[in-house]
Amino acid sequence: MKKRKSIIFLWSVLILVMVVSLFIFLNMNDRSSIGNNQNSNSENETDLGSIEDVLNQNNEDLLELVDTRKTVIFAIYGTDERSDETGRSDIIMVLMYDPIQEKMVMASLPRDLRVNVPGYGLDKINHAYAYGGRELIDQTIEELLGIKLDFSVKLDFDTFASIIEATGGVNIIAQKDFYKNENQLVIGQGEQLLNGKDALFYVRFRSDGDGDYGRIARQQEVVKALMRNLSTMSLKKKLQLVETYYNNGIETDANIAKLKEYLNMSGGDANLTFENYRLKTYSEIIDGLWYELYNQEDLDVIINLFNVNEDINQENWN
Repeated sequence: MKKRKSIIFLWSVLILVMVVSLFIFLNMNDRSSIGNNQNSNSENETDLGSIEDVLNQNNEDLLELVDTRKTVIFAIYGTDERSDETGRSDIIMVLMYDPIQEKMVMASLPRDLRVNVPGYGLDKINHAYAYGGRELIDQTIEELLGIKLDFSVKLDFDTFASIIEATGGVNIIAQKDFYKNENQLVIGQGEQLLNGKDALFYVRFRSDGDGDYGRIARQQEVVKALMRNLSTMSLKKKLQLVETYYNNGIETDANIAKLKEYLNMSGGDANLTFENYRLKTYSEIIDGLWYELYNQEDLDVIINLFNVNEDINQENWN
């Protein structure tokens, strides 16, 4: 509480200094303009716009001074939701971000992974979303990995593509040519800047022998590229994205005020490092259905990635 009061006092002093400085500046500007009738209204508007830009930048700099963020664990679900069927999660990722080390740990789970879905028994993990939405797949993952998610984010694929488009596209290195309808080249081999539509095609492509492993690798590549883009964006643009898509294409249990608070302190996150993993699995047909199964030792590798101190993962995001 004392720390919070100190921060509030510091903010009050800084804001007072900014207001006084602005008043002095405007006063001096008025004096220097006496007798000079050649300044047009458009020039005055430009000056005011410049002042606003400076104040906005100063505001961002001040917000970045105090960083009280803790490590956060969350999940991302990319869903294919159509009007004629129940949506299922094609992309399932659990992530942990450590703001002190500027490190993002990313672990992907195959959508056909056979797990215990609370209330439904052994089933495919992506069926959990179809049965009970984001809340049930959250619970499924928490029981599987023995963790507590701070929050989760679900977005449909149209929103996924739109956000990529809004951030200027994503840079990827395609390992081969990717065709649509066998003969229409969409993405050529090598380094590419993908727009939202092509990025969506890239992460969902399945017309090859790579299966889920290839798809997961491409999903992680695109998500990493997107997060790098977001880390270098201005605070103003980050907040605009949150306000545009929060509960409008993005569904989350994270409180919007908490998200904004976290973003306000993210100005120094320009050197993100990534560790990406996927749960090792093997395929088997059970009762006529295709599943991905795991060995406990391989699951333990993923579990240990998120084994953080209890006092770290205590953020109140809801």
